[in-house]
Amino acid sequence: MQIIPDLQKYKARLSRPVILALGNFDGFHLGHQKLLRYVVDQARRHGGLAAVLTFPQHPHSILHPERKPLMLTSVEQKLFYLARAGIELCFLQSFTPAFAKITPQDFVEKILVKKLHIREICMGHDAHFGRGREGDTDLMERLAEAHGFLFRKMNPVMAGGRPVSSSRIRELLMKGKIEKAGECLGRPFSMFGKVVHGKGHGFHLGFPTANLEVHSEILLPLGVYAASARFLPKAKRGQAPFFRKGVCPPWFSGVANFGKRPTYPKAETPRPVLELHLLDFKGKVYGKMMEIALHRFVRPEKKFRSEEALKAQIRRDVQAARRYYAKE
Repeated sequence: MQIIPDLQKYKARLSRPVILALGNFDGFHLGHQKLLRYVVDQARRHGGLAAVLTFPQHPHSILHPERKPLMLTSVEQKLFYLARAGIELCFLQSFTPAFAKITPQDFVEKILVKKLHIREICMGHDAHFGRGREGDTDLMERLAEAHGFLFRKMNPVMAGGRPVSSSRIRELLMKGKIEKAGECLGRPFSMFGKVVHGKGHGFHLGFPTANLEVHSEILLPLGVYAASARFLPKAKRGQAPFFRKGVCPPWFSGVANFGKRPTYPKAETPRPVLELHLLDFKGKVYGKMMEIALHRFVRPEKKFRSEEALKAQIRRDVQAARRYYAKE
């Protein structure tokens, strides 16, 4: 997948029309996946380029910082899933104050038509564009007719009788409803992270852990989770790790703790940290990038009176995780 960080530097390939998806794609949920499948299918049908125009940050971070939502996925993870979906071209446009002032009409005429030469654009039913979110799907439909390109509004995907959305997934995760969030995502909720040095408590207790510097912003309930992980190839910050075509690294089962280490007052952290113990795994993990998937909330975090009490609880947590994986 080619990544274009500046729209102004893009030179259109007139021989291959652009089929474009517009959106933030935070979380890469079932609705996003449906939209992107359509874009990829249309590109193949018409010999075009399957493309996305998205942003490295949420527009609210510029327009309304106080209302900016916690991001479900980092830039790296979003790019990773876009590439896996078959997107060939990603316009990763910074949402600057100047960009925020572009009117919907100018956005369509000067960027989509004259700069990108789009053949078709696809948006979610509740998507907006242009200054002050003035543009909606009704306006895009009128502008498409006026400028001679095709427009497709994607209806919502339903789960549990309600539309799937990034805000709904945030709500579910913050309530600890991991499996319900997974139903909206079409996969377990996951995060990208880099393994960094920890305090060594897990190794001392007989359950070595990978301490992860997580890239997503979402805050989960503190506690223990049945989790799994896979290793990712190295990538530069702001770029996505890409597997070679046909390569699908294995997932390793484990147990994750998201918390502040209250049993160790001197090591207690002001912000929660994610620690992952992989079951029956032997190997070096420090410095490696991982994708960590959370499957089930096992128990809330608590402070133990002694290391022995903590160690006994970790054994029970590992047993609970093994039972969970045995049923899968």
